[in-house]
Amino acid sequence: MSIFAQADDEHPDPQSHGRHADDQTPDDQQGSRSTSRFGAAAGWAAVLVLTAVAVVVAIWQVNEQLYTPESTVEQYWEAMAAGSGAEAMGHLTETPDFLAEEGMDHLLLDGQGLARSTELIEDASISGDETAAQLDFTVGGEDYATTVPASHSGTAWGFFDTWAVSTNALTWFEVAVPGAPQGGIHQVQLNGVPVNLEEETAQLSAFVPSAAEITVDSQWLVGSASHVVTAPQDEQSTAERVTLDLEASQDATDVLHEEIGQYFSDCDQPVLMPTGCPVGTTTPHRVPDSDSIEWTFPEPEEFSLSFDQEGWSVGHEELVAEVSFEAVHHFSGEQLTQTEQVPFDLDIQLGASGEDLLVSVAGG
Repeated sequence: MSIFAQADDEHPDPQSHGRHADDQTPDDQQGSRSTSRFGAAAGWAAVLVLTAVAVVVAIWQVNEQLYTPESTVEQYWEAMAAGSGAEAMGHLTETPDFLAEEGMDHLLLDGQGLARSTELIEDASISGDETAAQLDFTVGGEDYATTVPASHSGTAWGFFDTWAVSTNALTWFEVAVPGAPQGGIHQVQLNGVPVNLEEETAQLSAFVPSAAEITVDSQWLVGSASHVVTAPQDEQSTAERVTLDLEASQDATDVLHEEIGQYFSDCDQPVLMPTGCPVGTTTPHRVPDSDSIEWTFPEPEEFSLSFDQEGWSVGHEELVAEVSFEAVHHFSGEQLTQTEQVPFDLDIQLGASGEDLLVSVAGG
């Protein structure tokens, strides 16, 4: 074998080597470019899928956290706590028909009445599920809880569920003041705001929840009651009735005692049969000195004054007056000191006339 042939093998032609390294057809080159483009497209597709999943998850999280019955009720309560009844009303699906009824008072839905109501409600906290929220709170140291129902009202931006507070989150109750006309009471104070009575009742609309302080503080009659409004059990539930019982004021009791005291003072006459009084006695003996005759009557403070749906009434134990006097025995001339117990009765009538309390005391 020729040494030149060996040399050729050991030292190949550079041009020949170059052709081997780049030995690719146009079809091969086109396939490589297609594979590269497919990989890039697949990568972008994966990115888009992940982005879509992230968007869906984000929408779900926002929907679950912000667009829920609990969130809607929280906004409703925040509007109430801020004293904005109109804004709170805007969270309702619709307003109930009773709002338009004649005689219905709406002072708890706005202004001072609403402000005082939310001031009385303490430690409010809201929890919820898919259809309603529960509001736990405290009034006067006592714990309460009420459901605030919500209903699905549509969607926002095509993704987010929207909710509205159900109509029965707005309810009403009645305040009754037995005997108000007889006592000349025509108004009560509810959370510091005057409310006119129709005979002896008033009807008030209220958000759920609400708290009401109801008072009467006239010169002659006083009374107080409180009420916490929670959601009715169902749409057929009757309105709650709050009764405020009136009591005689200290001023009225003082007037009564003064009139009774004056009446007894007028009956303390130095005679055995006082004029115009339901007491009197006789004796077979001679009373030489009428100045020795002394009458003692019950203390005016022993009379109590009360008030109910029938009007004023005066209470007392059995009435007994005592009379003592000096006498001379009709036959023997002996000096006698006589004392007698004389039962009697009184007819006491009271009535209010404008700003005056009229008291009439007479023998029964």
